[in-house]
Amino acid sequence: MSLSSRVMRQVLLVAGGASLLFAVLFLGLYREQLERERAATSTQINRLLRVALENAMLKRDVPGLRDIVEKMGEQPGIVGVMILAPGGEVRFASRPEKLGQQLPELLGKEHPGVPQTRFVAEAGQAEVLRSINPVPNQLVCTSCHGPLAKHPINGVLVVDYDAGTIRQDAYRSAALFAGAGIAVLALTLWSIWRLLRRRVIDPLARLDLAANELAAGDLTVRAPVNLDDEPGRLSASFNRMADHLAEQIGRSERQQRYLQELLDGLPDGVRVIRQADFSIVAVNAAYCSQLGIAADKTIGQPCYRSSHGRDTPCAPTMVVCPVAELARPGQSVKCRHHHRAADGRDIPVEVHAVLLQSDGEQGPEQLIIESIIDLSQAVRHSQEQRLSELGLLAAGIAHEIHNPLGSMRLAVDGLLRNLRNGNDDPQRMAGYLEMMSNEIDRCTGVTQRLLLLSRLPQQQAQVVALNPAISDTVTLLDFDARSHGISQQLELDACEPRVLADDSDLRMLVLNLVQNAHHAMPQGGVLIVRSRVEDGKAIVEVIDHGSGIAEESLNRIFDPFYSRRADGEAGTGLGLTICKSIVERYGGGIEVRSILGEGTTFRVTLARVSG
Repeated sequence: MSLSSRVMRQVLLVAGGASLLFAVLFLGLYREQLERERAATSTQINRLLRVALENAMLKRDVPGLRDIVEKMGEQPGIVGVMILAPGGEVRFASRPEKLGQQLPELLGKEHPGVPQTRFVAEAGQAEVLRSINPVPNQLVCTSCHGPLAKHPINGVLVVDYDAGTIRQDAYRSAALFAGAGIAVLALTLWSIWRLLRRRVIDPLARLDLAANELAAGDLTVRAPVNLDDEPGRLSASFNRMADHLAEQIGRSERQQRYLQELLDGLPDGVRVIRQADFSIVAVNAAYCSQLGIAADKTIGQPCYRSSHGRDTPCAPTMVVCPVAELARPGQSVKCRHHHRAADGRDIPVEVHAVLLQSDGEQGPEQLIIESIIDLSQAVRHSQEQRLSELGLLAAGIAHEIHNPLGSMRLAVDGLLRNLRNGNDDPQRMAGYLEMMSNEIDRCTGVTQRLLLLSRLPQQQAQVVALNPAISDTVTLLDFDARSHGISQQLELDACEPRVLADDSDLRMLVLNLVQNAHHAMPQGGVLIVRSRVEDGKAIVEVIDHGSGIAEESLNRIFDPFYSRRADGEAGTGLGLTICKSIVERYGGGIEVRSILGEGTTFRVTLARVSG
């Protein structure tokens, strides 16, 4: 039922009930008023009649007295007139059948000598207004009726008036009053209805329509505010609530987009699983790319169907299932699975999962956050990077060996030509052999440097000369530097600093730092590798004039698998991690200073061995 119908029904019930109550009260009061007025009138008439009767009685004019009673009974509105003896016998009556009847109840014994007026309904007769008037005894009447003290009344005059006319008057007046009341009530109800309709019901209906549209998703809808009253203020409050709701929903959507963008920016696959029902509530782009599926078709699916192609959960006894394994918030697990892509391929993955407690729409819920590494991609990228680095290093080594071999080939050709021509000049032959010996030393030096670089680290740290480790490693990369337009400059301390470390580790440290410098200068530039002693410490600095590192990335460059190469190639993200590990293994430190667009300086500090 609508508000307008309820209000109208309530107003009708209240107003109608109040009108009915007032009508009943009015009818009773009006009837009582008519009774009093008729009683007063009848009392006056009765007094006149009693005087006439007393005169007739004093004159002992019985026929006149009977004639008066009969004529009074014939008057309009009078049903009957009776005179009763003090004992209750009807002596005179306008209706002959009443004569001689004993009516002691009309003597008014409860109030002797007091006139009474009341409505009376006798069996088989219409209701009448009966006026009972005692006729008091007087001194002039004592001769016939006895002394006053013993006989206070001479008789009782009873006059019955027609009560129908009284009721008709009462009902007629009540009907007129009711009609006037109904008209006033109708006018009042109409005014109240118009007021309620215009000031309450219509504004509430418009507010209800706006609320339904808002609930349906239209955040632009607002309720009209017309008047400064309760419905108007309610509409204004609704509009403020709608503004706040739209702002909150917009903020929530922006946060969701931001979180999704963060997830999509991660290189590894990520999915969020509701532990209660295994359903996926969020995924990132990398996860969808791994399996070749769309995000909208993944959300809401069970995790075992999305990644394993199963219709039932994985058996916890057959596979490490993070949903089954994790029981407490903050608990984590790492395992390896085989995920099934949309095209049927099996993908080896490593899953890092953690259990979190979150407030969901239905209350607190537990979520499993999985970070999924595609091992096949990691292996391929690592292998590609390794082959690329080895290829560059091999090209440099081949170039360093090719020139000496070319020179030795020329010397051998010269010797053979001299021998065939019979020219066995010992001095010339000694020159050729000396040149070949020098070139062989060059080749041996290259291979020696390569062996030192690739040698496994020793268990115990040893005293290592810093300058040879730097120069040998930089020389191996000289061909790569020239092929990229990079000029390598060595600035080595003349005091030949020595440190307590491992020779192969130092060479690997320099190799990674120099290679990073090459990557930072894809268009060429100047690379300076410097060694020096400062405050009793051995310092190695690798300075490039390349693209530099963004400030927000400086605190992440030593993290494993973090790679942002300026040449656009995909790196393993392990080079600087290895460098930091080597330096910290020997109690040293590594720092970086960089200006975006100008270059970067890596500074390695190691404990110097004196002597």
